[in-house]
Amino acid sequence: MSAEELADYFMQHSPGFHGDLDLLEIDDKHTNILREAYREIKNKKAFNQKSFRSWKSQSDLNAPAQISFRAIRSQGATKVFLRYAYIKLCRRIEDKFLLSALLDDIEVIKLLGGKDLLIENPVHLTPGAKEIYNVCGTSVNSRWLRYIYLLKRILDLNLLADGGVWVDVGSYYGGLQGLVRKYHPESRIIMVDFHHQLCRSFIYLSQLFPDAKHIMPDQLSEYIKLKDIPKGAIMYVPASEYERIADQTIDLVTNFVSLGEMRREFFNIYMNSPLFRRSQKVFLVNRFVSAPYFEKTYDTDVSVLDYIASHRKIEYFDVFPIHQFVLIKRNLFGRKSFRNTSSNYFEMVTSKADM
Repeated sequence: MSAEELADYFMQHSPGFHGDLDLLEIDDKHTNILREAYREIKNKKAFNQKSFRSWKSQSDLNAPAQISFRAIRSQGATKVFLRYAYIKLCRRIEDKFLLSALLDDIEVIKLLGGKDLLIENPVHLTPGAKEIYNVCGTSVNSRWLRYIYLLKRILDLNLLADGGVWVDVGSYYGGLQGLVRKYHPESRIIMVDFHHQLCRSFIYLSQLFPDAKHIMPDQLSEYIKLKDIPKGAIMYVPASEYERIADQTIDLVTNFVSLGEMRREFFNIYMNSPLFRRSQKVFLVNRFVSAPYFEKTYDTDVSVLDYIASHRKIEYFDVFPIHQFVLIKRNLFGRKSFRNTSSNYFEMVTSKADM
């Protein structure tokens, strides 16, 4: 099936697909993303093979300019050469910083012993990949390096046994899920996100694993307990249906970046749910301070203190090193300049505390 056919199938099995904008208290960032997503869906531009994964409001976080046969096969010679010329003429400094940050991320992954994962998982072989940079005998982009790093952590820290149940809140197009399933093929994967994001995940994961059991939103009532999901199955849970799974205890719950972007009302729904409170492991990557007083990036007052709970034991805590050295040109204090993000990110693994 084509990307468009897979999207049509998902929408047919997703009651309320167009209702996410009616959710209350959504943060400004995701409200804008939703509006743009539904605009593209209406105009039939959202879910073709070249746009379902990297589009106007969300992307693979870019790759440095490079002319390669892989890029030409993916995007066409004209687009590749025009992009290369534009970047070298107009965005040369930005591209230099992007390449430096990408190379730093690669070295961090190698430092953890993840070189084999980089070689085994070139991004150009994954569905819908447009942003491709050939380096170190493989191909990568910025978001893909984040996923490779998180995969390495999940494997090294034994956060998910094969056949285990994993819920990820905010999965985007399912890149990390595809990687984890490759190494834990019997794991039960549940993704919680907005409908249009789940649709992107379904397109991606269906193309990677066409023979897997894909549990659609209109089939959720058939699986009351997540541990009863067939081994190797992939479940798609709309954010508006989170309460269906919230009162359970499973092996692993994760969130990478998006909890720190939510208004406190939504943040509390997740963090105070039994799923986050009682599950065996919780793996989080989020900002130390979501909205520093000098640059209120997100419309929330969440900080790292809100992720620390007395009923859970912290097993690992450190600065999240991927994208740590990215410099972005943006306006601040009435002046446009290259700056790092206003708050670093932490990574934390917690487990159920002994009672």
